[in-house]
Amino acid sequence: MYKNYRKFLLAAVAAAGLAGLAGCSEENSKPADSTQKKQLIYGMDSEIEKVNPVLDESQEIDTLLFRGLTKPDKENQVTPDLAESWEISKDQLVYTFKLRRDAKWQDGKPVTAKDVKFTFDQIKNPATNTPIAGEFNEIKSVEATGDYEVKMTLHRPFPSLLDKLKIGIVPEHILRGENMNETEFNQNPVGNGPFKLKEWGSDHTIILERNDDYYGAAPKLDEVVFKAVPDANTRALQLKTGEIDLAIMEPNQLAGVKENDPYAVHEVSTADYRAVMYNFDLPLFQDKRVRQAMNLAVNREELVKGVLAGKGEAAYGPLQKSWAGASQKEAYTYNEKKAKQLLADAGWVKGSDGVLVKDGKRFEFELVSPIQDTVRVVLANVVSEQLKPFGIKAVPKPVDQHAVKYDGEEALIIGWGSEFDPDDHTYRLFHSSEIGDGQYNFGSYRNEKVDDLLMKARTTANREMRKTYYKQFQEELAVDPPYNFLVYLEALYGLNKNVTGISTRTLGHHGFGVLWNIEEWDKKVN
Repeated sequence: MYKNYRKFLLAAVAAAGLAGLAGCSEENSKPADSTQKKQLIYGMDSEIEKVNPVLDESQEIDTLLFRGLTKPDKENQVTPDLAESWEISKDQLVYTFKLRRDAKWQDGKPVTAKDVKFTFDQIKNPATNTPIAGEFNEIKSVEATGDYEVKMTLHRPFPSLLDKLKIGIVPEHILRGENMNETEFNQNPVGNGPFKLKEWGSDHTIILERNDDYYGAAPKLDEVVFKAVPDANTRALQLKTGEIDLAIMEPNQLAGVKENDPYAVHEVSTADYRAVMYNFDLPLFQDKRVRQAMNLAVNREELVKGVLAGKGEAAYGPLQKSWAGASQKEAYTYNEKKAKQLLADAGWVKGSDGVLVKDGKRFEFELVSPIQDTVRVVLANVVSEQLKPFGIKAVPKPVDQHAVKYDGEEALIIGWGSEFDPDDHTYRLFHSSEIGDGQYNFGSYRNEKVDDLLMKARTTANREMRKTYYKQFQEELAVDPPYNFLVYLEALYGLNKNVTGISTRTLGHHGFGVLWNIEEWDKKVN
């Protein structure tokens, strides 16, 4: 199915390429075409390998190409998108969606209920093996009850469903019969969003152009370019030279920003936290007193001041920025005396070199961080120094981000956080059913009480009851820590001064979501 469409697409690209070659002789006599366009160049911190929301919902490019049944507004509240309206049964087990009739795929075919059913069937299909499957396992069935009507039936009430339905819908008529992980569609996506694919270069640069058939507000930009610039210093330099228009920056780069630079730094609030993730397959971390002690041994305020240059705040749990947040500050605030007592109670004593020893084993482990992420590398170094006086030897180990396995490291500086419903980035991270097979409970954390509370919180309709369950969940995490929560970050985005439209909406992990209102972005062309 997809190969036939791709032949057409490649032919069009080839024709465009020949036209471009024909104009090469005039290249030096007139400005490049891109200078006449409103083109936003986004310098990303990593390459894009696949574009398919079924496989990964955490890429900025996805929302430009694909739209879901719902979308968040500037307050991160659910609003209609492909679904223009919906009704919920009294028992909250059946959702009936009415789809808008003016949405089209890039090839001109209409977006229908069949596409919606196909998308969620693929997510739930074990053969797809997508790590986001757990986000939708409360869906019992999806039916196309008409060309533009969809019925979703749930196993139990699932109040976070509407929030999760922002995931992009994919075209059934192109992907039917394809292997979702290997299909060429993943590098030649056909979407329904405000932009469409124009070019995917061999250097992993991706150019999107405005989709004039988009059903929503027409974007003001002509093109959006996704350019991989993994090195933070290179991104800062290219912002100064105007080679890129948008990039996330590191706190230690702020001092180098000058008033006459062509870009300014926008500080955006996030729900993005950094933490030390423990590997529970190691005996070293089995005793919860050890993990409690490590939490008490870290001075988070120093991390905010020294590592983040004040652009963030101390982290005391995973839901600190959520309506369900119940900070466990006391359990995580620096307390030297209590930390040392807990370690002693757990049977650890200092050896001749100052490192703790128990049953002939030293308290020593590798603390991995992706080398491309300067903040995580520095966090690993500083946390290591803070733990040293307690006899804990955490050995910083920066590695290439592509070499991070996430489920094999002894300990890892990890980043998570959700600006949406509190079920997001809690159930998938801390519930034991999410262990293994590419799921997100990388550290293999198991706690029956946490499992029970998370299930109740995600399947209880009453919001106040959900808040109670999440409060109890956070209290249990403080007693039996899966992570050593460290800091919440502010997203620091360098943006060309000729570009407008960036919003102060609270963003998610890694500052994700900055392009959520891409239709409103604009650029002054010189």
